[in-house]
Amino acid sequence: MLRSKTKQFLTMTAAAFLLAAVVVFPACTAAVSHAAEDVVADFEAQNVWADLQNSVIAGEPFDIMDYPKNTSIDPSVITFAEMGYSYDVNNQDDFGLYLYIYNPKECAYDVTRNRVQLKCGSLATANYSLTFLNYCSEKGYEGRFYKYRIELGDARQEMLRNLNEHARSYTVVSFELSRSGVSESYTCAQTYTYSGYAAGYGSEPDGESTLTCAVDGFERYVELDVHQTVYRAQGDFYEGQQSQLNSCYFRVPGKYFTDYGDLTKIVAEWYEYLTNPILVTETDYLYQRLYALHGGDVHAFSPATDFLIYSTSNKDTSWLGGKSKGLGWASDVDTYEDDYYFVFGDGLRDLGIKGMASGNMRFDSFAAVFYTGQNISYTERSVTSSELENQLLLNSDSLGGPYYGGRYSSALFTEYVNDGHVRGYNQKTIHKDDIKDIWWNITTKDFWQTAFGGYAVETIYDGVKAIVTSADKDFDLSGSDADIAERLKIGIGDVPGLKAECAKAERLGERLVLLRYGESTYYSIPCVESYCSSSEDDIDETLVKDSLVKWSRDEFSAYIAQETVYLDFDIISLWFKADGGAETEVPVVMSPQDVISPLDTPLDENYHNGQWKDAWTIILAVLLLILLVALLWPVMPYIVKAVVWVVLLPFRLIKMIVDACKKPKSNAEAPPDAEKLKEKKTKAEKKR
Repeated sequence: MLRSKTKQFLTMTAAAFLLAAVVVFPACTAAVSHAAEDVVADFEAQNVWADLQNSVIAGEPFDIMDYPKNTSIDPSVITFAEMGYSYDVNNQDDFGLYLYIYNPKECAYDVTRNRVQLKCGSLATANYSLTFLNYCSEKGYEGRFYKYRIELGDARQEMLRNLNEHARSYTVVSFELSRSGVSESYTCAQTYTYSGYAAGYGSEPDGESTLTCAVDGFERYVELDVHQTVYRAQGDFYEGQQSQLNSCYFRVPGKYFTDYGDLTKIVAEWYEYLTNPILVTETDYLYQRLYALHGGDVHAFSPATDFLIYSTSNKDTSWLGGKSKGLGWASDVDTYEDDYYFVFGDGLRDLGIKGMASGNMRFDSFAAVFYTGQNISYTERSVTSSELENQLLLNSDSLGGPYYGGRYSSALFTEYVNDGHVRGYNQKTIHKDDIKDIWWNITTKDFWQTAFGGYAVETIYDGVKAIVTSADKDFDLSGSDADIAERLKIGIGDVPGLKAECAKAERLGERLVLLRYGESTYYSIPCVESYCSSSEDDIDETLVKDSLVKWSRDEFSAYIAQETVYLDFDIISLWFKADGGAETEVPVVMSPQDVISPLDTPLDENYHNGQWKDAWTIILAVLLLILLVALLWPVMPYIVKAVVWVVLLPFRLIKMIVDACKKPKSNAEAPPDAEKLKEKKTKAEKKR
């Protein structure tokens, strides 16, 4: 029978709350379970303001005057609270961790996407979600204080096994608060060490609370200023695909290398998605109409106009003209799995086509649409990261949720990512000697292919180390920006920034670290565009014919791109190791970043080694042939006779064999009876 249950209360020692829930445990297990649920539920429901009124902070009763409203001060942790830890492993259902935040700006933070970076005992540092419980609703102090539950999830049991019951250590490295979908990280760097037990959780059910907490500063962490960069391999254009390598660079104080050794690995996390196709067009009419859809279905384009945006695999040029792999417009288009192409049309109803790419990858919307500007070629119109991010956010406002990264509508992304990748959440430990692959597609033509069509494609792979520092030999900043970008595999526009950070690191006794974390495939392919009135007869055939004519004339007016984005990219920790020593973890404080790379224009759309190079190859071949004929002219008759003799030789041999078969047998081989008949015939003639 449940004898009694008192209201839980909070006390504070050394700037930490001490939670106590006094419970008398009966023999009835069901009653105990119900009581435990009530204790936790009641505590979580109690407003943070009420909790603070019963607290003692730094040996002094809570005083609201110590926590004024101040728009120039960042949020901070009031305390980290442990609840319900028991010496008895069978009595740990109430165990939970809570975070109290002082919000001096009284900002309205989102109730989701808030996190705490926590290290428990000897476990590695990890990010845990914060579940919003309540905020201060006291008049005049609305939103001044927030109360959160730390979601331990699958790590809960491992955490309990790792804790030392006599001294339970929790290090709060930092916490992240989200506002309007944007998360910002704030440093805490405090270690809370709990010992003893709250009343009802010790060895004596009726015993008083022995729970105490000591708070110490934590210095072994690093705040990082992280800069993103992207590298896309050049080479010959091949069905719109390029190798993409995403990297970031940041400065790390030199003392960590001196004290703990070489940087051996980095733990990072992100959410990975592949965008729907993105259009960059010279055609103002199509831009205006498609932009107005804000990422919506292209079939809402216009009731009076139909359109087609058409792209095939690469154009193959030869003496006989240009050609490309066919699409089979009126047949089973899904059979063309080796082609990479996009088809968008509001008028292709009879063909059953909405929007497609290779195989069964179908689309019916653009993630974003951009205009090149009047009289500007699509080949000259790149799209910056900020332009693309702003357009995705604008379209997300129109499309609505569910959202990825708190701000981006899921409707802007495909339901898959590159092969071998994980869509959505990724946490990876990246080792220094991990190799990141970069590939180039190189196309070549021999003389026969130049004349009649065709090409040879060779894929070349190159590997680069995942982590390099400014102290490594292969970290070379000599030469032009183009040389440096190609050597380090970063964007050429990011070279000045990297050089500036490297110089700053040298002045401050730091090292610059280049982390290569993301390999993916980037698509950028040229297109032709057509549109006409919906009232025309055979509109689908009209659009297709118009597009094919434009394609045959190389009248490309747009390109479609598609890329992998890394949302909420966050570095959790750096790991160092001295020669023969143990690994040392250094937690990282950084605000999550949305990595949305710029759009690059397509590479050369023709399969060749270069038109002039091909032309000179042909001219040289003709000159060599003329020279050879001139040198052999004096002996040409003999050469012709020899060739004719060789050609006729097999026929002569055949004739000899046939003649031999027709020749009569010799007399020596005739039977004896034949000779006698001959003699008789001679004698008879003489008698006459």
